[in-house]
Amino acid sequence: MTTKALTRCYRFHDVDFEPDLNLLVWHDETETRLTLHESRLLEVLCYFSGEVITSQTLFDKTFVQLGPDTENTHDQFDLNSLFISLNKKLTHNNAMAIPIQVVPKYGFRVPLPEKTCRLFHTFKEPKQDVAPTSHTEETPISTTEDIVKNSIFHKVSVLMIAIASIVLYFAYKL
Repeated sequence: MTTKALTRCYRFHDVDFEPDLNLLVWHDETETRLTLHESRLLEVLCYFSGEVITSQTLFDKTFVQLGPDTENTHDQFDLNSLFISLNKKLTHNNAMAIPIQVVPKYGFRVPLPEKTCRLFHTFKEPKQDVAPTSHTEETPISTTEDIVKNSIFHKVSVLMIAIASIVLYFAYKL
C-alpha cells in the first residue's frame, strides 16, 4: 500500500525539492532528508530564486519566522554551518544539484527552478509478508476539482453569474 500527499515542489534539473516534507527527491528515485532548518533555508533561497538575498534577510526569514520559541534564541543558529551541511546534501553523484551562489558583500542566490508546482508525493511502504489484495487505485483529486465536477450548487452559481453578466452587459449598452 502506498500513501500520497499533495506537496509544494521546486523542480530543478536533477532534483525536486519538497519543502513541505523537508525532502530532496532525486530523479533516480532516491530521497535525501533535510533538517527543518536546512529545508527552511533552501525554501527561502528557492522562493527568492534568481535574486540576491542578503544574509540578514535570509537569516530572518529562515529562523525568526519559525515561531515565537525561536525568536529569542536565534543567536544559536549559524548560517555557515547550515550552508555546509546543506551543500553536502545537495551534492549527488559528485555534482551540485542546486548551486548556491555566494555574491561577495551582497548575499546569496540560487538559480531559477525549471518549474514550481504542486505534486503528489508517494510514500513507499515497506513490503509485508501478507499478499496484497488486488484493487484499482484511483488517482486522488483535489477538493476544488471535486466541487467543480460534482457540486450542483457550484454549477447553479456559475450559471447565475453568467446570466447576471449578460444582463449587466445589455443594461450597460442601453
